[in-house]
Amino acid sequence: MEIRPAADAEELRAGIVSIGQYFGWTPTDEELERWLQSFDLDRMHNAWVDGAIVGGAGAFTFDFSIPGGTMPCAGVTVVGVYPTHRRRGVLTEMMRAQLDDVHARGEPIAALWASEERIYGRFGYGTASLSGEISLERERTGFALPFDPVGRVRLVEPEEAQTLLPKVWDAARAVTPGFFARPAAWWETRIVHEPEGRRDGGPRRFVIHETDGAVDGYAFYRHLPSFEGGLSTGKIRVGEAIAATHEAMREVWRFLLDIDWTKTINAELLPPDHPLFLLLAEPRRTRYRIGDGLWVRLVDVGAALSGRSYAHDGRVVFDVWDAFCSWNEGRWKLEGGEATRTDDEPDLRLDVTGLGSVFLGGFTFAQLRRACRVEELRPGALAQADAMFCTDIAPWCPEIF
Repeated sequence: MEIRPAADAEELRAGIVSIGQYFGWTPTDEELERWLQSFDLDRMHNAWVDGAIVGGAGAFTFDFSIPGGTMPCAGVTVVGVYPTHRRRGVLTEMMRAQLDDVHARGEPIAALWASEERIYGRFGYGTASLSGEISLERERTGFALPFDPVGRVRLVEPEEAQTLLPKVWDAARAVTPGFFARPAAWWETRIVHEPEGRRDGGPRRFVIHETDGAVDGYAFYRHLPSFEGGLSTGKIRVGEAIAATHEAMREVWRFLLDIDWTKTINAELLPPDHPLFLLLAEPRRTRYRIGDGLWVRLVDVGAALSGRSYAHDGRVVFDVWDAFCSWNEGRWKLEGGEATRTDDEPDLRLDVTGLGSVFLGGFTFAQLRRACRVEELRPGALAQADAMFCTDIAPWCPEIF
């Protein structure tokens, strides 16, 4: 077996098909061209056996939101192995090559969405956020409290959306761990002008919210029309609803919930602390189904822990084991916002996957302890670590990459 980066678009296509075939997708020439506008060809690691590609593992180059700022991140994507070569170590070899490459690039973390979540713990990824979907009957969309409308909502064409939406996204990602910077090409090829073949239902409709002439919220959605007995049983599928202010978020959702000829409003990738659950008078009616969201891997423990902010001062010494990236093994002292190597006695002992789970603030050390995923070696160390790592907002990534 040989692992090497894709050399051209055809090798990229063959690598993508490693996972694409399981979803019924072989990228067209047009899709490859669009893909390469936001993807570096040499970040597709393909596995070769007997002169043929049998697996692929790619990564976007992200500027990723973390508590207190942003950080370079490998956005791991399109990872798969051909069914002819399963259970032969292909995935392990690709993960080895990819994480070595991420480390060499100086990216302290990697993040992904897991199609099969049991896989990635073996390579040091920890569940870092929760994400869920709702299916809300329109007749159950009343808000808990009355309010006076603020600003205005208006529909916009894709060309205008491409100019206005990024400002709102950037404002939201400045305060929300889990967002990533979307370059202009990403907005154009993946959000505003999505390929026809990837559509489910009607075209995307774009709406913005303005307060005093300034855009502070947006949403895009699709109509999925249907009728039964002469009555509408149609759906609104919300693709994304983002706002820079709490009021704008409320107004955007009020618009989405009030669209006529709709029986059900569906939305996915919502965090468990989404404001909609407190806005609604009957939050139970959302039928919120929750599951794992982002998975995060600390590729460089020292750089990752030194790169985020902390809610309180303190000192904790971690004894970290990392079976896949040996350079992370050992004791790390976190003090004054900086993580350094140390010979001091450890306070907490845990696997690198545990650090991935708490890194964005999606889980706590206390939760890890209840799951027997961390060992407290000094009384009070768990509480100290949780006081330092706590955040006031759950990590949220509104898009699967």
